Amino acid sequence: MFASTQEIADRFTEEEIVFRVLESEESSRICADAIVDYASFSVHFISADDESDVSVRVPHFVRFKEKEMRSVLHVANAMNNKYRFFKFSVNRQSEAVTIEYDFPEQESNIGECAVEIFRRILMVAEESYPEFMRAIWKETHDEPDFGHIVFHDIEV
Repeated sequence: MFASTQEIADRFTEEEIVFRVLESEESSRICADAIVDYASFSVHFISADDESDVSVRVPHFVRFKEKEMRSVLHVANAMNNKYRFFKFSVNRQSEAVTIEYDFPEQESNIGECAVEIFRRILMVAEESYPEFMRAIWKETHDEPDFGHIVFHDIEV
């Protein structure tokens, strides 16, 4: 296990954040699961060397269909403007939005910073997820039009 991964694992254990460690020859990664607004996702802290070079990814944060791409791109651009240090990237092939963050190259206190970034990602996810869902549902679930009568949300 790389030194950064070990430091993050130690700090997550102290903070009682549930996680698992996945290792390969190229990298080691800590995966912490989270749930916000009825959405569950994993936050991955990826380290590829013994330096404090750590990337954070939330893969498949939001899934969408090709016809919803335009709306999802608009929301992703708005979120990129709103959250300066997090990047929302839209992958056409996997039809998913990924949240990305990269630590500064020589972070001295990587464990404590990882806990802070984990908490901030949860806040960003909680604020951005409804925006993505509104865009997706608007594209796929327009109000029905029955001739000249348009039904809106009404209570019976």
